Amino acid sequence: MDRLVAEGFAVLVVDDLSTGSARNVPEAAQLERRDVASAELDAVFRSWSPAVVFHLAAQASVALSVREPLRDAEVNVIGTHNVARAAHYAGARRLVFVSSGGAVYGETRRAATELTLPAPISYYGVHKLAAEGHVSLAGVSFSIVRPSNVYGPRQVGGLEGAVVAAFLEQACTHGTLEIHGAGGQTRDFVHVRDVVESLWRLSHPAAPVGIWNVSSGRSITIVGLADSVERAVGHPLPRRHLVRRPGDVERSAISAARLRGLGWRPIVRLSVGLGELLSPTAGMPPSARSSSERLLRLEG
Repeated sequence: MDRLVAEGFAVLVVDDLSTGSARNVPEAAQLERRDVASAELDAVFRSWSPAVVFHLAAQASVALSVREPLRDAEVNVIGTHNVARAAHYAGARRLVFVSSGGAVYGETRRAATELTLPAPISYYGVHKLAAEGHVSLAGVSFSIVRPSNVYGPRQVGGLEGAVVAAFLEQACTHGTLEIHGAGGQTRDFVHVRDVVESLWRLSHPAAPVGIWNVSSGRSITIVGLADSVERAVGHPLPRRHLVRRPGDVERSAISAARLRGLGWRPIVRLSVGLGELLSPTAGMPPSARSSSERLLRLEG
């Protein structure tokens, strides 16, 4: 939302704040505290008449989706249906839906492309894939974004997939990194700034409709990430191995070659991103400008 405000757009954020904070919403943006799984969205969309809708709202915990699959379906499938339908009836020119690369593709022996057959191994992945179908059938020009593991400022360490934030919090508090499983799981960590740039490019109505992978193109093991955090901190960090989480993919590799064809490139290397997150100014929002163009962002 910072990028949208900085670009001069009027922004409305719809968030139930179940995992977020109102402090992260820029003063120039409006906030509506609502659940996307409820029937309250239609009135919001009608009153706002958004030009572009960014749908990032989700129940994002794979482990919770295994324990409570119906709640996961309620938020990730029914909620997405509600957003897509409301966007259509409000006359939005573009709907950008953030799905999941790792969860939708499942285990990947080689880097998954948009043509790779999805093979989710968790309810979260199954429901994200189903949600993509609701977006594609909504009658709105759309971009479905399948990012790899996103990290960056303001990420909360206790959330699913936020292993970078968790490691940094652990490094700066008790000093022991907690690894679920053996740590040989491979992941592709892409910085939020690079993801934001991809969303910006794919939000334009002239951008091709379809599915787009977003990744750094560099896979690393969780143990390798722990080593990188240790180097960034500058001193040894003991490790403690916990039970592996249910639904956790062992190998996740994603190719963003299609998006690169539009001129997008990942800019932030992992070592640089880690160093920035350890800076005292990490997470500070940029300055914003004003405009009359209306955009709606939904997050969870």
